[in-house]
Amino acid sequence: MKLSAFPTRLFRWFVGRQVLLSLVCLMVVAAGVSLWVSNQVNLDMDSRRWVIKSIVFISLANFALFTLVTLFMARRLVIPLGRLINKTHRLRKYPFSTEKMSEQELAYDEPGEWYELERALNKLGRDLRQKTIRLSREKTEFRAIISSMTEAILAVDMDRHPMFYNPQFAFLFDIDNMNTDDLVLSEFIRDPVVLSAYERCLTSGHTERVKLQLEIKNEIHYFNVSIAPLKKKHNQEVYGAVAVFNDVTDLRKMERIRIDFVGNVSHELRTPLTSIMGYLQTIKEDLEAGNTEQSVDFIEIIERNVGRLKLLVDDLLDLSQLESGPALKKQVVDTRELTEGVINMIPSRDHVIHIGFGVEHLKADQGRVEQVLRNLLQNSVRYVPKGRNIWVNWELSGSGVVLRVKDDGPGIPKKHHDRLFERFYRIDESRARDQGGTGIGLSLVKHIMNSHGGTVHLVSDEGQGAEFICEFPTGQ
Repeated sequence: MKLSAFPTRLFRWFVGRQVLLSLVCLMVVAAGVSLWVSNQVNLDMDSRRWVIKSIVFISLANFALFTLVTLFMARRLVIPLGRLINKTHRLRKYPFSTEKMSEQELAYDEPGEWYELERALNKLGRDLRQKTIRLSREKTEFRAIISSMTEAILAVDMDRHPMFYNPQFAFLFDIDNMNTDDLVLSEFIRDPVVLSAYERCLTSGHTERVKLQLEIKNEIHYFNVSIAPLKKKHNQEVYGAVAVFNDVTDLRKMERIRIDFVGNVSHELRTPLTSIMGYLQTIKEDLEAGNTEQSVDFIEIIERNVGRLKLLVDDLLDLSQLESGPALKKQVVDTRELTEGVINMIPSRDHVIHIGFGVEHLKADQGRVEQVLRNLLQNSVRYVPKGRNIWVNWELSGSGVVLRVKDDGPGIPKKHHDRLFERFYRIDESRARDQGGTGIGLSLVKHIMNSHGGTVHLVSDEGQGAEFICEFPTGQ
């Protein structure tokens, strides 16, 4: 087997020590022989020389043989070590390698300490490879999980340096272009309540929960922050803390909308009900007194208020059905027939209505599209002075079919545009209520357009008329 790591230093050390030992032994033997020969008085000079030469030759031969044996033993000793070094290098350099040791390689040496050590190292390598692969997979899964979470996550160590965070946290605190390795917690989280919660968690090892308020892009966001300690498994020692920032801004908005909705509905119902109760009481008193002159007028007023209540309840039911998400009954809608039918249902109050049909058909829910056009036309007729113009145009655009309802009335100031499609929002409360509006019409328009996958927006300014643009997407 070709080795990429040969233990040269061990080889030299072993051979050197063995050669040195053999030289010392030869020198001792040579000295002893010389002393013995010099003490042999019965040997002449030639015999002595022959004995000394023979002993030197034998010693050199033994030295050469001993050296060869030493080299062979050293090689047999260090080759398994070199193979083990080579394997440890491969394990370190290629931890994900799927290569397996062959039986021939495992049985290279006879059973013994080196053989057992090599088998133990092979088993350790397989275990290390499996654990490395598992840890790498878990790390990848962990990163994917925290990256896909909508909540922001930040973990810090005991020195308050960040250990890890997800993209949501980087966006939230604008640290994409910062070198976080040199930062501490207080440099990108300024809120003292959150910092104190981190400190308590790191010190006590208990979970902390606090609330955080941040301004992001000129909008206030609210967070519920939960901070949990990170503990070592074997001794439960705290080595860090991880926080989850749960954005509850939308929940707060929904709660506010719910509260406002209940309040607005209560107010809208209370006004006509109060009027009905008042006039009924008056009629009752007049009847008891035998006075019926104004009863008809009072009954007409009660009838108008009941009609207003019915419109309000119908709009609320429509809004509830749209929000519950029922399937739309889509069909091919004749835009000309639908528009003319809506115009005939709405008294024009002597307005001049212009209609145009750049597209004759639309695939949508006919009843809902009729609601959209009716609400938009009713608003125009309600708020535009008599004799003014109203335009209704159906057009074909690159993104789909566009319905435009435009007027040359008083217009809508820009400060009202963002809230105009909210439920019960009115620009002029008293005027809108006097003219019969429920305050839900435009909210219905928005929900209907959203359910069709389309949009509605307003183009208007004070004194310049108003144009509502509804875009229905194609390919529905």
